[in-house]
Amino acid sequence: MSQDRREGFELAPIGWVRSPWPEKFGVPRQSGLAQSEARIELDPQRIPREALRGLEQVSHLWLVSWFHGLREAEPFRPTVRPPRLGGSQRLGVLATRSPHRPNPIGLSVVRLLAIDDRTLRVRGIDLLDGTPVLDIKPYLPWADVVADATCEWADAAPRELEVRFAAQVGAIDEALRAAIVDTLRWDPRPAHQRGDASREYGMRLLEVDLRFRVDERGVEVLAIR
Repeated sequence: MSQDRREGFELAPIGWVRSPWPEKFGVPRQSGLAQSEARIELDPQRIPREALRGLEQVSHLWLVSWFHGLREAEPFRPTVRPPRLGGSQRLGVLATRSPHRPNPIGLSVVRLLAIDDRTLRVRGIDLLDGTPVLDIKPYLPWADVVADATCEWADAAPRELEVRFAAQVGAIDEALRAAIVDTLRWDPRPAHQRGDASREYGMRLLEVDLRFRVDERGVEVLAIR
């Protein structure tokens, strides 16, 4: 008897993401936008060193991941409001990159920087710290680039904002400053809240808490704790 296609099956992670974003607010909405460095720590119990043989010849990787930050009891949403459409128009979830999917699986392209035993240093990730990684595949330019591909509702990269620091912020480490700019320049605010320039927002990044607001000049960082 053939297996019922509706039956579930189990997947086990092969590793975990270590990224600058410990909470969902602030995580880049697409891979390749933020250039902060991250790591993929592979499970030494499941992945022998030989499984990485030849990976040093690859410049970019596909990461297949599991959106573990979603509430397990929350059902997937058949329609969603993409931020690119201002949060006012609904599209079918399968026409978007929303994490609220029938199966909360992520697909990201990242640049491979270095391999240290079973830790991969990468750039361009768009995943929450601690995200389980289900699989890794090489990115093949001749197969994965489709020159005439289109997406009418998101036909260009999002607008990049200028990020400035208020005087009261004071001096900060250059690496932290770069990570803050890399995250905030893509405007992490929910689309439906972008009309209020006086509203302040808070987020966690690396080991600090940020306060910021967005006005017609861009993003202003108000406090770092």
